[in-house]
Amino acid sequence: MKRNKRAATAHLTRSDSLLDAPGGAIAFALGTLLLGFLAAWVGFTFVPPVPPYRQLPFLYPPLWFFWAVWLVIYPSWGVATWLVSRKHAVADVRGVLALYVITLMGNTLFLPIGNLSGGNPAVLSLMDANGVFSSWVMFWLYTRYSKRAGWFLLPLLIWMPLTFLLKLWLWQLNR
Repeated sequence: MKRNKRAATAHLTRSDSLLDAPGGAIAFALGTLLLGFLAAWVGFTFVPPVPPYRQLPFLYPPLWFFWAVWLVIYPSWGVATWLVSRKHAVADVRGVLALYVITLMGNTLFLPIGNLSGGNPAVLSLMDANGVFSSWVMFWLYTRYSKRAGWFLLPLLIWMPLTFLLKLWLWQLNR
């Protein structure tokens, strides 16, 4: 009898919100990806294209490579955020989620600002420097709530310093 009563009330103790549902990871991953790529579309659609640079670093990847990298980073960042957000019942994660929103907003402004600046390598480098800093702060905060979330942020942690160095190199060659 006790067992049946416990099973009947089990649904009352767990949360069935999107944050706790397994589909929440997919929603966060796709939502982050869509917001990131929507901003890229806006940046390329409504702002004139960046003029070609005089010289590119010999290791500079083609433009499609940047899209492919972010195709991995955005969903993995979304899953990491979902893992942290699931801790809402035992910890106050509002600050971490606010950092997610602010950083995502900064990322969505990268291409429009880059295009509006005429692709100025100095501006791109400064924005990437901000991305390096914010990705490490994000990693530090996320891993305080979920060690697994840190693993999902690894693509971002690897890419941001690399792209920052590429932009610095581009800036150096085109001064």
